[in-house]
Amino acid sequence: MFTSIRTRIAATVLTATGAAALLVGGTAGPAAAAPGGVYPLHNCINLSPNIVDLPYNPSRVIVSQYRDRTYLAIDYTSVWIGAGYDSVARIDWHNLNTHKRGVIVGRNHVSPPYQGTHQVDVPTASIGRGKVALRLTTTNRNALWAVPARTCGGTIVVP
Repeated sequence: MFTSIRTRIAATVLTATGAAALLVGGTAGPAAAAPGGVYPLHNCINLSPNIVDLPYNPSRVIVSQYRDRTYLAIDYTSVWIGAGYDSVARIDWHNLNTHKRGVIVGRNHVSPPYQGTHQVDVPTASIGRGKVALRLTTTNRNALWAVPARTCGGTIVVP
């Protein structure tokens, strides 16, 4: 799969921010106000479309910013060698301070042994700063069928 330079830069920024956050203090909670952070997702464990694979379990959101954009990375895994699966994630967001709302859709294919990551971005001016509630609704698909995952979510802080 070909990726743009912008996507590669965003992935690098997200990876660096996530690594730094983990080194500094583990998983940050919703009260963190650093330039980004790692925030937990709750109740996201679901069946993989490959059935015998690891469950689809996005457990965290890595938040970072670059210029005027806020980047969100939600990771998940697959170990069923050679198959992987496609994942389409709908992220409904609601800024709890400004009451702005929006939807972001991310598409990805996870190919073992690599980790899958829903990488999305939104203009910071659109999402606003402060606490933002996220609701994640995903459909995962392999060559045979699609498996909708139950809706789950968490709260992040956009600095």
